[in-house]
Amino acid sequence: MKLIYLQKPSNNWYKKLPKSEKHPRSWQTTEELEIQLSDGSFLVIPKDTIWDGSSIPKWFWWLFKPIDEGALADLIHDELWEQKNEQLKRFDYKIYDCRKFADKERLKWRNSLAPEKPIKNLVTHIFIRLIGGFFYAKQCKIPE
Repeated sequence: MKLIYLQKPSNNWYKKLPKSEKHPRSWQTTEELEIQLSDGSFLVIPKDTIWDGSSIPKWFWWLFKPIDEGALADLIHDELWEQKNEQLKRFDYKIYDCRKFADKERLKWRNSLAPEKPIKNLVTHIFIRLIGGFFYAKQCKIPE
């Protein structure tokens, strides 16, 4: 499925996986997604990609579910992190700029796909900006 910037995906582009030790809370794409991002570049997410929805602790699900209408935004964010070595090249190895783009891209897509959830969109964005950098920098491999 090819999606232009902020286009809503068709239904059934993902499925919930049965709970298992390896995947206690996971979803899987049912088709390849080629997504145009805000800067005009394309992100390709392979069919059968597994992700955990929005990384919200279970004890907080009463307020924010891990998956909703904005799930594609969370997947885009996760894939930008997974493909960070390619993303770092695009941003001339400026980790802060690379991570900021991924975070802002997620917020743009969430606000477009789930406009009725502005509080979740903003709270999760703030949390990602404040906490996410610790995890992102530790996972980067900058060539010497």
